[in-house]
Amino acid sequence: MSYQSAIVFGFNEYAKQIALQIAPEYPSFAIFVMNESERILAKSAGFEAALFDLGEDWKIIEERFDPKNLIVFCALDKDAENVFLTISLRSIFGDLPIIALAGDHESAAKMKSAGANKVMATQQITANIITEMLEKPTVTGVLHDILYEESFLKIAQLVVPEDCFLVGKHLHDIDWGEEFDLLVLAIVDHQLSATFSFTSKGHHHHIDPEDVLVVVGYEDSIAALSQAMGIIK
Repeated sequence: MSYQSAIVFGFNEYAKQIALQIAPEYPSFAIFVMNESERILAKSAGFEAALFDLGEDWKIIEERFDPKNLIVFCALDKDAENVFLTISLRSIFGDLPIIALAGDHESAAKMKSAGANKVMATQQITANIITEMLEKPTVTGVLHDILYEESFLKIAQLVVPEDCFLVGKHLHDIDWGEEFDLLVLAIVDHQLSATFSFTSKGHHHHIDPEDVLVVVGYEDSIAALSQAMGIIK
């Protein structure tokens, strides 16, 4: 379903990148933040942001938006705040699509229980990876699919084993889409203090044992690559 309105709660780096991605897609868009410092950051990025607190009765939403045609992104800094926000929104807007960020899988489970339709664990995806995805027109749709409920796309981090067939190869040696039906977003070089080398800049990266591939694809495709790499679950 396409929505006419969207709200992003919070303006940390994750929220910022999501806002940059989705704002042009919605005729009506707003950012709500909990403190003045985030409001200033939003303004410096070209967005107007309204202040709110977790005790809102949410008349501000009903006054500005049609809840039946609205989707929200809960991207506050603290997981507990996102859980509370999700519960609050769900209690008033029963059918509101809610996408929430969580710091880890445990928090993601709590977010789901609180009523979020879709949860993204930020330990799986860095704000820089979001930025990289947004810079690639062919990948923008992938982020959109990951964010929305009907998607089965996943992001995974795969550590390269010592005897993996990838060792010694370069990223561009493999046609990832053709051979494995997935996309490599980045590679983390274990020798460079876990520095990300994005695929647009790291095609000549020499793959070593213990490097980490950050990939996006369907679960069975990721499982097939894991098996081919010799990763034992």
